[in-house]
Amino acid sequence: MQHSDYKQVSTIWIVFIALFSFLYIHPQLVAASELPEAPSNFYYYDEPGILTPETKELILTINEHYEQTAEKPQIVVAVIDSLNGETVENYSVALFEKWKIGNIDYDNGVLILLALEEREIRLEVGYGLEGTLTDGKTGKILDDNLAYLSNNLFDGGLQEIFRDTVTEVNAEYHYEIEESSTSVVTETPITPPRDNGFIPSTLRFFKSLKPFNVLIIIVCIGFAIFTPGSRGSSKGGRNRKRSGSRKKSNRRSGGGGRSGGGGSSRKF
Repeated sequence: MQHSDYKQVSTIWIVFIALFSFLYIHPQLVAASELPEAPSNFYYYDEPGILTPETKELILTINEHYEQTAEKPQIVVAVIDSLNGETVENYSVALFEKWKIGNIDYDNGVLILLALEEREIRLEVGYGLEGTLTDGKTGKILDDNLAYLSNNLFDGGLQEIFRDTVTEVNAEYHYEIEESSTSVVTETPITPPRDNGFIPSTLRFFKSLKPFNVLIIIVCIGFAIFTPGSRGSSKGGRNRKRSGSRKKSNRRSGGGGRSGGGGSSRKF
């Protein structure tokens, strides 16, 4: 087979792998119709009704301050009854993008998602905040407050996770926004053993994948390795460039919606 034929075959396989990766590995697997609509207040959604008025007021107050800034970041808290068979990672990305959380000019949205039935929580971060809310930082925020959730102090735990997230966002943009002194955490939970480190995080990632997704990953890697002409490599990265007209985020509505900046998940 001539070199040009090898190149053509390699191109076909690359396109094939890319299509399969998008269809079966891309986290946007949850149909938009299966997700709740954005609430009228936008900044919190409380399906099981576990948030206290004090916590709701805190969430609204901070985000209202953010509305007056140039960057207009948004930190949304969503509590749902169930993931309905989806992984918390897939669900959070789909919800993030449906609600268009964050300012479209900065991709600076944050979603704190708690699934009550599965007892899982996810801190999903938009591209614009991935430098400050890294996977390690979001993991630490969740770990530092996981004991509240483990002891069914859901409102208090979410409030503290929200506060810690606010602290990081304020530091990123040099805001001097003071949080409410109101606290609803009325008892100190016992801190459970933590599962920190690279190996546990990797295991959690693979456990979150469905068997079919794992199979597709293995097949794609095999094709990439053994396809003739595929040994060359090219350097690239995420395309962060956007074009076209932009609109500013409005109060009580999202204008961003580009998730993918990272985040962390925990079971409690």
